Amino acid sequence: MSFTLTMSGVIVGRSELEGRDRASRSARGVFRPGLGYDLAEPVFSLYDNAHGDQAALDRYRRARDALRLQLADATGEPVSFRELHIRKGEAKPGGTEYIMEVVSDDPRLWNAPTQSA
Repeated sequence: MSFTLTMSGVIVGRSELEGRDRASRSARGVFRPGLGYDLAEPVFSLYDNAHGDQAALDRYRRARDALRLQLADATGEPVSFRELHIRKGEAKPGGTEYIMEVVSDDPRLWNAPTQSA
């Protein structure tokens, strides 16, 4: 199932969140940037550059929260989250891969089917 991340109605990107760990309530998957990612990318780069520095992580969270991001499932229903990060993955031929990581207690995430490869 595809999950869509938006900011003020603009699509930031999508992910299948194909890797889900119910015990830790975390999910991750390849993130496919949309038109709005260029606006949000500087905020997510704060997370990549924080390197465990608590003040930098706090600054990142404040900036991310100011974006008022919304995550929705394939039916358009909102999915609540406690944490959400987009980070650069491995460099691939033709561009950079991005990974979306979500921590959520929302049953929509845990009851959604995963897509087989």
